[in-house]
Amino acid sequence: MEDTETSETCGVGIRGVAMAIDAVVWFALLFVAVYAVAVATGELVVTETGLDAQLTGAPGTAAFVLWLSLGIGYHTVLEWRFGKTVGKRLVQIRVQGADGTTPSLGASLVRNLLRLVDWLPMLYLVGIVAVVLSDEHRRLGDRLGDTVVVR
Repeated sequence: MEDTETSETCGVGIRGVAMAIDAVVWFALLFVAVYAVAVATGELVVTETGLDAQLTGAPGTAAFVLWLSLGIGYHTVLEWRFGKTVGKRLVQIRVQGADGTTPSLGASLVRNLLRLVDWLPMLYLVGIVAVVLSDEHRRLGDRLGDTVVVR
């Protein structure tokens, strides 16, 4: 376990690259959520060109909630167990507790639930401003989860 004294905290740039890579995973999880709900509701249609799922109303809402849950779960579990998502692994950064320890499941969950706030109003504007204004480059999720992203 390394602490932030010997590790360099990461700013917006490298974290943005990691998140862009993780966005590919989020996109894949969108398909998983939509097709899972479409299969469960019988709204999956086989066409000449492939599968089609046009969910509206309650099934659409269910797919959206499932997608957000899968995305938050992806970040939470991987950061809790390994300190990094696929994107963070590829750019060689990791999440750790502010004291240098591995983040707890609770800290990782808080950090990643607040990802939804950091994302507001769009494209992580709140998160970017929080990182830029923080001496330790911490977004709101990092502050409340007591975590930091380091290299």
